Amino acid sequence: MPKCLGIYIEDDVIKYSKVDKNKDALKIESCHVEFYEKSKIVQTLEKIIRETFSAKDAISINISNELYNYFEVFSSLNQKDRDKLVDVDFEYFCGEKGYNKDSLDSRTIYRNSREDSDKHKAIHISTNKENIHKRIQDFGNAKITNVMPVSTSIFNLLDLGPNDENVLIVNIEKDTKVTTVIGGEIYNIDIIPEGMGEILDSINLIENDLSRSYECCRNTTIYTQDMQDLQVADNEHLESIMPTLYKIVTEIKKLTEISNVQITKIYVTGMGTAINNIDLYFQEYIPNAKVELLRPFFLENNASVKLPIKEYIEVNSATALALDGLGYGEKSLNFRGKGSSGGNIKFDSKAVMAFFKDLINPKKELNAIDKMALRLTICLAIGVLGYGLASNTIMKQIDQKSAQIDTEMTKVDAQIRTINEQATTIDSGKRAYDQMYSALDAIKNPPAKNNTTSSQFDYNNPTELEEISIPKNAIPNLLHRIVYIIPQQVRVTSIRNTEGKHIVIEAQASKYEQLGYFRAALATYGYLTDVKSTSGSKSGGTVLIIIEGDLP
Repeated sequence: MPKCLGIYIEDDVIKYSKVDKNKDALKIESCHVEFYEKSKIVQTLEKIIRETFSAKDAISINISNELYNYFEVFSSLNQKDRDKLVDVDFEYFCGEKGYNKDSLDSRTIYRNSREDSDKHKAIHISTNKENIHKRIQDFGNAKITNVMPVSTSIFNLLDLGPNDENVLIVNIEKDTKVTTVIGGEIYNIDIIPEGMGEILDSINLIENDLSRSYECCRNTTIYTQDMQDLQVADNEHLESIMPTLYKIVTEIKKLTEISNVQITKIYVTGMGTAINNIDLYFQEYIPNAKVELLRPFFLENNASVKLPIKEYIEVNSATALALDGLGYGEKSLNFRGKGSSGGNIKFDSKAVMAFFKDLINPKKELNAIDKMALRLTICLAIGVLGYGLASNTIMKQIDQKSAQIDTEMTKVDAQIRTINEQATTIDSGKRAYDQMYSALDAIKNPPAKNNTTSSQFDYNNPTELEEISIPKNAIPNLLHRIVYIIPQQVRVTSIRNTEGKHIVIEAQASKYEQLGYFRAALATYGYLTDVKSTSGSKSGGTVLIIIEGDLP
């Protein structure tokens, strides 16, 4: 009986689901949501594989931080020419965005364009090669057979009827990915940056434990307009949950309105389903489509179901990946290996034997010329077969050596990056020390004609305080408030009062999402008004943005 362990990995959380296939029957043997420390990901994966007895079973995992692009090609072109055109379009896109195309691995699926019958729509998915290699290395000697984008794998859980409904699959994980299915096929994928990552980070500021924060979501119930009088005091974290859910449902409503087809059903899945009544909340805002939680098609009336159905739904991303490993889904989107255009040549041994059998048919009468031709044909066939087998073996060895070289190069590059990051950290620490020393000296020996005021520093987020023209305690008070909302990964490098009550903040982090959260928090909590920010610039692994706003 084939089995596959699906593992969905995000920052701080791993979801796994082991699926067993017996003929046409499917069942989930084990599943769980597990939070982990990033430095212990290898140990956590080893523990999951050991506890699920999956050391020899196939494992299917997800790619991360993937890019989705859409191109159009003429449907009359053959596959090879279509791929070339898409590759040219993607190269032009990378040039515009400043991406290194050679560092990205890509896969493409084609759909008939609904806007132009003479064209195909290319759904192009790409991700960083190094990230894939690193993730596979984290599994050690485990048998990784599939590396897939979960936005397409999630389609595996549907069992659409003969009428092929038009549906949206809303997968609320760290961010939210919306997969549009039209006529029984994946037609579009949209990413909404808000998701459970933002919700858990907000609750974690209070609970100081991600696992406990997730449990708080499980114990939270959203009450719709018809149920407002039933609200209870236990929903203490609703203020951390509802703003994010409102952003998500607003974006989904927009997608249903701009779609050129009627969306009849919306499926909600992912970690977001831990929040009770989330489907009813979505239904209130999107009345024209039926909203329900996504139940894996094979769990209906299945005697093997031993857990509450909601616990299976929470790990749907992992279950969908496991189904990829069992032969479901878009096989051409597997990022494990060379892709749809790669692979080694394989010989059909049965066809070869049938060919030789016909040549040496004893009932066929042969003259001298026929015998000579037969001998030459047999010798040629044996030579071709031997050459093919030998070349196939050599190509496998070359592929293995190439993989080893790629692995070693990845390790060296990682070590170089680590050294550079450490050097940057040391420089930043020195600058922060110099700034704090100057501030303390200014407190002890204030200039005679200087009205600047000192403030309490957050030593994890050193700031540069410039001369101000606002009330004495305005900057210290702002710093004190920022301490409680700033994400751990965000570093404030400068705070300036340029004129009046106008404040300019320079901040940096490793990801855009962290800076976006910080900017939103300044506005949400009312620490600044009329908040604006630049789109951000990236240098190495650091993103820098400038946030501007006015003190209230």
